[in-house]
Amino acid sequence: MFQRWIEDLTSRPGTVAVLLGVMAVLLGIYIWSATEVRRSHERRMRRIRDTLYISTALLGQLTIQENRNYEPSEPEHNDLITAMLACKAASYLSPQLQDQIRDCIKEHDPAKLGLMHRALERECTVLSDELSRDTHADHWGTAVWTILRPVAEPAALAATGFLVTDLVLGQRMLDVPVDSWESILPWIRAVSLMITIIYGYLLWASPRRDKPRTVFKLLSLVIALCSLLHLIGFDAAPYALGLQLIIFTSGFALNGTRSRSDRPYAGHTELEPTKQTSTEMEVNTRRKSVPNTDE
Repeated sequence: MFQRWIEDLTSRPGTVAVLLGVMAVLLGIYIWSATEVRRSHERRMRRIRDTLYISTALLGQLTIQENRNYEPSEPEHNDLITAMLACKAASYLSPQLQDQIRDCIKEHDPAKLGLMHRALERECTVLSDELSRDTHADHWGTAVWTILRPVAEPAALAATGFLVTDLVLGQRMLDVPVDSWESILPWIRAVSLMITIIYGYLLWASPRRDKPRTVFKLLSLVIALCSLLHLIGFDAAPYALGLQLIIFTSGFALNGTRSRSDRPYAGHTELEPTKQTSTEMEVNTRRKSVPNTDE
Protein backbone atom coordinates (compact mmCIF):
# COMPACT_ATOMS: atom_id res chain seq x y z
CA MET A 1 0.00 0.00 0.00
CA PHE A 2 2.72 2.45 0.99
CA GLN A 3 4.91 1.54 -1.98
CA ARG A 4 2.01 2.01 -4.41
CA TRP A 5 1.23 5.39 -2.89
CA ILE A 6 4.88 6.52 -3.15
CA GLU A 7 5.14 5.41 -6.78
CA ASP A 8 1.97 7.26 -7.73
CA LEU A 9 3.13 10.37 -5.90
CA THR A 10 6.66 10.46 -7.34
CA SER A 11 5.29 10.14 -10.88
CA ARG A 12 3.63 13.54 -10.63
CA PRO A 13 5.44 16.87 -11.26
CA GLY A 14 6.31 19.05 -8.29
CA THR A 15 6.53 16.15 -5.86
CA VAL A 16 9.73 17.43 -4.23
CA ALA A 17 8.18 20.82 -3.50
CA VAL A 18 5.10 19.20 -2.00
CA LEU A 19 7.18 16.92 0.20
CA LEU A 20 9.33 19.82 1.39
CA GLY A 21 6.19 21.82 2.18
CA VAL A 22 4.68 18.93 4.14
CA MET A 23 7.92 18.45 6.08
CA ALA A 24 8.03 22.17 6.89
CA VAL A 25 4.43 22.07 8.15
CA LEU A 26 5.10 19.01 10.30
CA LEU A 27 8.26 20.59 11.71
CA GLY A 28 6.34 23.76 12.55
CA ILE A 29 3.65 21.71 14.30
CA TYR A 30 6.32 19.85 16.27
CA ILE A 31 7.93 23.11 17.43
CA TRP A 32 4.52 24.52 18.40
CA SER A 33 3.61 21.31 20.24
CA ALA A 34 6.91 21.21 22.12
CA THR A 35 6.42 24.83 23.19
CA GLU A 36 2.86 24.17 24.40
CA VAL A 37 3.94 21.06 26.31
CA ARG A 38 6.72 23.00 28.03
CA ARG A 39 4.38 25.88 28.90
CA SER A 40 1.75 23.49 30.23
CA HIS A 41 4.36 21.79 32.40
CA GLU A 42 5.57 25.14 33.72
CA ARG A 43 2.00 26.20 34.53
CA ARG A 44 1.42 22.95 36.41
CA MET A 45 4.60 23.34 38.45
CA ARG A 46 3.71 26.95 39.24
CA ARG A 47 0.24 25.95 40.44
CA ILE A 48 1.74 23.18 42.57
CA ARG A 49 4.10 25.71 44.19
CA ASP A 50 1.20 28.08 44.85
CA THR A 51 -0.86 25.25 46.33
CA LEU A 52 2.01 24.23 48.63
CA TYR A 53 2.59 27.85 49.64
CA ILE A 54 -1.07 28.32 50.57
CA SER A 55 -1.45 24.92 52.24
CA THR A 56 1.70 25.27 54.35
CA ALA A 57 0.13 28.12 56.33
CA LEU A 58 -2.91 25.99 57.20
CA LEU A 59 -0.70 22.96 57.91
CA GLY A 60 1.34 25.02 60.38
CA GLN A 61 -1.78 26.32 62.13
CA LEU A 62 -3.19 22.79 62.47
CA THR A 63 0.12 21.40 63.78
CA ILE A 64 0.39 24.13 66.41
CA GLN A 65 -3.21 23.63 67.51
CA GLU A 66 -2.79 19.86 67.74
CA ASN A 67 0.32 20.09 69.93
CA ARG A 68 -1.01 22.53 72.52
CA ASN A 69 -3.15 21.62 75.52
CA TYR A 70 -5.37 24.69 75.79
CA GLU A 71 -8.23 26.13 73.85
CA PRO A 72 -7.17 28.56 71.10
CA SER A 73 -7.87 32.22 71.65
CA GLU A 74 -10.16 34.19 69.39
CA PRO A 75 -7.30 35.71 67.29
CA GLU A 76 -5.75 32.24 66.85
CA HIS A 77 -9.12 30.81 65.83
CA ASN A 78 -9.57 33.66 63.34
CA ASP A 79 -6.11 32.97 61.88
CA LEU A 80 -7.08 29.31 61.44
CA ILE A 81 -10.31 30.25 59.67
CA THR A 82 -8.39 32.68 57.44
CA ALA A 83 -5.87 29.96 56.52
CA MET A 84 -8.71 27.56 55.66
CA LEU A 85 -10.46 30.17 53.53
CA ALA A 86 -7.20 30.82 51.67
CA CYS A 87 -7.07 27.14 50.69
CA LYS A 88 -10.04 27.71 48.38
CA ALA A 89 -7.52 29.26 45.98
CA ALA A 90 -5.29 26.15 46.10
CA SER A 91 -6.16 24.63 42.74
CA TYR A 92 -4.33 21.30 43.24
CA LEU A 93 -6.05 20.26 46.45
CA SER A 94 -8.51 17.44 45.80
CA PRO A 95 -12.29 18.11 45.88
CA GLN A 96 -12.55 15.69 48.79
CA LEU A 97 -10.13 17.76 50.87
CA GLN A 98 -11.88 20.98 49.84
CA ASP A 99 -15.14 19.51 51.19
CA GLN A 100 -13.42 18.71 54.48
CA ILE A 101 -12.10 22.26 54.74
CA ARG A 102 -15.56 23.72 54.06
CA ASP A 103 -17.08 21.51 56.75
CA CYS A 104 -14.41 22.57 59.24
CA ILE A 105 -15.13 26.23 58.49
CA LYS A 106 -18.84 25.71 59.17
CA GLU A 107 -18.34 23.61 62.30
CA HIS A 108 -15.29 23.81 64.58
CA ASP A 109 -15.01 20.12 65.49
CA PRO A 110 -11.61 18.84 66.77
CA ALA A 111 -12.26 15.39 65.28
CA LYS A 112 -12.93 16.85 61.81
CA LEU A 113 -9.90 19.11 62.15
CA GLY A 114 -7.75 16.05 62.89
CA LEU A 115 -9.04 14.21 59.82
CA MET A 116 -8.53 17.26 57.66
CA HIS A 117 -5.01 17.75 59.07
CA ARG A 118 -3.96 14.21 58.10
CA ALA A 119 -5.54 14.47 54.63
CA LEU A 120 -3.84 17.82 54.01
CA GLU A 121 -0.50 16.43 55.13
CA ARG A 122 -0.80 13.48 52.73
CA GLU A 123 -1.66 15.66 49.74
CA CYS A 124 1.09 18.16 50.51
CA THR A 125 3.59 15.30 50.70
CA VAL A 126 2.51 14.00 47.27
CA LEU A 127 2.72 17.47 45.71
CA SER A 128 6.08 18.13 47.35
CA ASP A 129 7.47 14.85 45.99
CA GLU A 130 6.29 15.72 42.48
CA LEU A 131 7.89 19.16 42.73
CA SER A 132 11.11 17.61 44.03
CA ARG A 133 11.24 15.13 41.12
CA ASP A 134 10.84 17.99 38.68
CA THR A 135 13.76 19.98 40.15
CA HIS A 136 16.17 17.03 39.95
CA ALA A 137 18.03 16.02 36.80
CA ASP A 138 15.98 14.13 34.23
CA HIS A 139 16.41 10.40 33.98
CA TRP A 140 17.09 8.72 30.67
CA GLY A 141 13.44 7.79 30.10
CA THR A 142 12.22 11.27 31.02
CA ALA A 143 14.64 12.91 28.60
CA VAL A 144 13.50 10.63 25.76
CA TRP A 145 9.83 11.24 26.62
CA THR A 146 10.43 15.01 26.54
CA ILE A 147 11.52 14.67 22.92
CA LEU A 148 8.92 12.13 21.82
CA ARG A 149 5.83 13.65 23.46
CA PRO A 150 5.53 16.65 21.04
CA VAL A 151 5.76 14.25 18.07
CA ALA A 152 2.17 13.14 18.77
CA GLU A 153 0.53 16.08 16.98
CA PRO A 154 2.55 16.00 13.70
CA ALA A 155 2.43 12.18 13.68
CA ALA A 156 -1.36 12.19 14.00
CA LEU A 157 -1.67 14.82 11.28
CA ALA A 158 0.68 12.95 8.94
CA ALA A 159 -1.16 9.66 9.53
CA THR A 160 -4.51 11.34 8.82
CA GLY A 161 -3.18 12.89 5.61
CA PHE A 162 -1.73 9.58 4.46
CA LEU A 163 -5.00 7.79 5.27
CA VAL A 164 -7.12 10.26 3.28
CA THR A 165 -4.71 10.21 0.34
CA ASP A 166 -4.60 6.43 0.29
CA LEU A 167 -8.40 6.26 0.44
CA VAL A 168 -8.81 8.65 -2.50
CA LEU A 169 -6.13 6.99 -4.63
CA GLY A 170 -7.32 3.53 -3.65
CA GLN A 171 -10.88 4.29 -4.68
CA ARG A 172 -9.65 5.57 -8.04
CA MET A 173 -7.56 2.43 -8.66
CA LEU A 174 -10.23 0.04 -7.38
CA ASP A 175 -11.80 -1.74 -10.34
CA VAL A 176 -15.09 -2.84 -8.75
CA PRO A 177 -18.71 -1.67 -9.11
CA VAL A 178 -19.63 1.31 -6.97
CA ASP A 179 -22.64 -0.39 -5.40
CA SER A 180 -20.76 -3.57 -4.48
CA TRP A 181 -19.59 -4.67 -1.02
CA GLU A 182 -15.93 -4.49 -2.14
CA SER A 183 -16.24 -0.74 -2.74
CA ILE A 184 -17.45 -0.16 0.86
CA LEU A 185 -14.60 -2.09 2.52
CA PRO A 186 -11.97 0.68 1.97
CA TRP A 187 -14.30 3.19 3.67
CA ILE A 188 -14.84 0.84 6.61
CA ARG A 189 -11.09 0.36 6.90
CA ALA A 190 -10.56 4.14 6.75
CA VAL A 191 -13.06 4.71 9.60
CA SER A 192 -11.39 2.00 11.68
CA LEU A 193 -7.91 3.42 11.06
CA MET A 194 -9.15 6.92 11.88
CA ILE A 195 -10.41 5.64 15.23
CA THR A 196 -6.98 4.06 15.73
CA ILE A 197 -5.27 7.39 15.02
CA ILE A 198 -7.53 9.24 17.48
CA TYR A 199 -7.03 6.78 20.33
CA GLY A 200 -3.37 6.37 19.52
CA TYR A 201 -2.96 10.12 19.80
CA LEU A 202 -4.89 10.24 23.11
CA LEU A 203 -2.72 7.43 24.45
CA TRP A 204 0.49 9.09 23.28
CA ALA A 205 -0.40 12.59 24.46
CA SER A 206 -1.77 11.62 27.89
CA PRO A 207 0.37 12.51 30.93
CA ARG A 208 2.93 9.84 31.75
CA ARG A 209 2.20 9.79 35.50
CA ASP A 210 -1.58 10.01 35.21
CA LYS A 211 -2.48 6.97 37.34
CA PRO A 212 -6.26 7.63 37.70
CA ARG A 213 -6.64 7.19 33.91
CA THR A 214 -5.23 3.67 33.84
CA VAL A 215 -8.49 2.14 32.57
CA PHE A 216 -8.74 4.79 29.84
CA LYS A 217 -5.17 4.11 28.72
CA LEU A 218 -5.73 0.37 28.64
CA LEU A 219 -8.91 0.71 26.56
CA SER A 220 -7.20 3.12 24.17
CA LEU A 221 -4.33 0.66 23.72
CA VAL A 222 -6.71 -2.23 22.98
CA ILE A 223 -8.70 -0.12 20.50
CA ALA A 224 -5.49 0.89 18.74
CA LEU A 225 -4.22 -2.70 18.61
CA CYS A 226 -7.45 -3.80 16.92
CA SER A 227 -6.12 -2.18 13.74
CA LEU A 228 -3.63 -5.04 13.44
CA LEU A 229 -6.50 -7.06 11.99
CA HIS A 230 -6.21 -4.96 8.84
CA LEU A 231 -2.96 -6.80 8.05
CA ILE A 232 -5.14 -9.73 7.01
CA GLY A 233 -6.73 -7.69 4.23
CA PHE A 234 -9.85 -5.72 3.32
CA ASP A 235 -12.11 -8.55 4.46
CA ALA A 236 -11.06 -8.01 8.09
CA ALA A 237 -12.10 -4.33 8.10
CA PRO A 238 -15.71 -4.90 9.33
CA TYR A 239 -14.48 -7.16 12.14
CA ALA A 240 -11.84 -4.64 13.24
CA LEU A 241 -14.34 -1.78 13.23
CA GLY A 242 -16.98 -3.84 15.04
CA LEU A 243 -14.48 -4.89 17.71
CA GLN A 244 -13.40 -1.28 18.22
CA LEU A 245 -17.01 -0.14 18.62
CA ILE A 246 -17.70 -2.92 21.13
CA ILE A 247 -14.67 -1.95 23.23
CA PHE A 248 -15.61 1.73 22.93
CA THR A 249 -19.13 0.99 24.21
CA SER A 250 -17.85 -1.16 27.06
CA GLY A 251 -15.69 1.77 28.17
CA PHE A 252 -18.77 3.62 29.41
CA ALA A 253 -19.57 0.75 31.77
CA LEU A 254 -16.00 0.43 33.03
CA ASN A 255 -15.61 4.17 33.64
CA GLY A 256 -19.11 4.63 35.04
CA THR A 257 -18.15 3.82 38.63
CA ARG A 258 -17.81 6.70 41.01
CA SER A 259 -14.19 7.73 41.55
CA ARG A 260 -12.69 7.66 45.03
CA SER A 261 -12.14 11.41 45.01
CA ASP A 262 -15.87 12.00 44.45
CA ARG A 263 -16.97 9.83 47.34
CA PRO A 264 -17.56 11.26 50.84
CA TYR A 265 -14.45 11.28 52.98
CA ALA A 266 -14.07 9.41 56.25
CA GLY A 267 -16.13 11.14 58.92
CA HIS A 268 -18.44 12.80 56.39
CA THR A 269 -21.89 13.02 57.98
CA GLU A 270 -23.92 14.76 55.28
CA LEU A 271 -26.19 12.54 53.20
CA GLU A 272 -26.64 12.82 49.47
CA PRO A 273 -29.90 14.57 48.46
CA THR A 274 -31.59 11.38 47.24
CA LYS A 275 -30.52 9.38 50.28
CA GLN A 276 -31.53 12.20 52.61
CA THR A 277 -34.98 12.38 51.02
CA SER A 278 -35.48 8.63 51.25
CA THR A 279 -34.38 8.67 54.89
CA GLU A 280 -36.86 11.41 55.74
CA MET A 281 -39.66 9.47 54.01
CA GLU A 282 -38.82 6.34 56.01
CA VAL A 283 -38.86 8.29 59.27
CA ASN A 284 -42.24 9.86 58.43
CA THR A 285 -43.67 6.45 57.50
CA ARG A 286 -42.51 4.94 60.77
CA ARG A 287 -43.99 7.81 62.74
CA LYS A 288 -47.36 7.32 61.05
CA SER A 289 -47.31 3.56 61.64
CA VAL A 290 -46.67 3.89 65.40
CA PRO A 291 -50.01 4.25 67.27
CA ASN A 292 -50.56 7.30 69.42
CA THR A 293 -50.66 6.12 73.07
CA ASP A 294 -51.06 9.54 74.63
CA GLU A 295 -54.83 9.71 74.10
